[in-house]
Amino acid sequence: MGHLSFDALAPFLERQEGPCLSLYQATHRSHPDNAQDPIRFKNLVKDLEHSLSSQYHKSEYEPLLEPFHRLAADEHFWQHTLDGLAILAKKGEFKVFSLQRPTSDFAVVSDSFHIKPLLRQMQTLDRFQVICLTRQAVQLFEGNRDVMDHIVLDDEFPATIEQALGEEREAGTLSMASYRLGAAARTSAAMFHGHGGRAEAVEVDTERFFRVVDRAINDRITKPSSLPLVLVTLPEYQGTFRKLSHNSHLLKEGISIDPTALSVDDLRKRVWEVVQPVAQERVANAIAQFKKSHGTGLASDNIQSVVRAILDGRVDTLLISAEQRIPGRVNREEKKVEILEDFNAPDVEDVLDDLAEMTIRRSGKLMVLPEDVMPTDTGIAAIYRY
Repeated sequence: MGHLSFDALAPFLERQEGPCLSLYQATHRSHPDNAQDPIRFKNLVKDLEHSLSSQYHKSEYEPLLEPFHRLAADEHFWQHTLDGLAILAKKGEFKVFSLQRPTSDFAVVSDSFHIKPLLRQMQTLDRFQVICLTRQAVQLFEGNRDVMDHIVLDDEFPATIEQALGEEREAGTLSMASYRLGAAARTSAAMFHGHGGRAEAVEVDTERFFRVVDRAINDRITKPSSLPLVLVTLPEYQGTFRKLSHNSHLLKEGISIDPTALSVDDLRKRVWEVVQPVAQERVANAIAQFKKSHGTGLASDNIQSVVRAILDGRVDTLLISAEQRIPGRVNREEKKVEILEDFNAPDVEDVLDDLAEMTIRRSGKLMVLPEDVMPTDTGIAAIYRY
């Protein structure tokens, strides 16, 4: 299962050798709502097969569809979906993204991947990550104002002090009760046993564990996503972890509580209280920068000017409306946008999505904002590098 980040999407932004298969579907978390999800998925796969059969021989496209068929038959997968599903596939590649927001159902075969819905989901400003830390274990979550889910860690991630330090613990061997969020965990506090249980040795091990955890989160979780990170731990560990952390995305404000004292949903609500003002400040700063630069030649809300600036690599930050869609086509050779009346004409795309993708490809920043806070009524606002 792929984790949604720019690093994960980067290979799909590059030029591809087709055919490229893109499938999106809204899914459901629980029964009975999720009962129809596999059926709808199979219908979308049939759409892919129909498109492929019009261009390729069966022997060429059947291997491309094989992993889709395997996924359709995977009962465990369909019993553990979130709110949306995205699959990007080609010869030798099959990437599945589980989404925390619904998406429109569609499947398309093209010479490139359709990733605009993923870009939009990535750039909504209410997304965050959470580190729930004790001196023996760590859990990670990702969420938004509405939902929060575990980040599934592989076996190589140092999720416990045993995994991080192995036999090199100053305090000797520790045995630990299972670590989990929720009321049931409150009665299962970790217990120390064995030799070397001095307070100084425990403190040394704790700091060493925190250093390993910080490095792993920074390298494997935070850097690829660039999401704000909220620390949830007991008050005495807030200062210890922050003193040694090198994570630039760790927010100054955390939640000083035993993580096991909260349910996942209660934790989400507490975390959102921390993240919301940070997200609002980020939006306010971007809007202020746009207004300051507008009229100086370093910002624009004119879509024709913006497309030229994007193609010239001059756009530092692009703001687009989350709700607005503009039907049309981008002519990259002439550096202009053809605006159309509706989406019914052939080859018509949402121009805002096209410009968002073009900005990301050129290392620009993208911010998807609610329409009521957009600083323009054109659905777009660009801040230039020069």
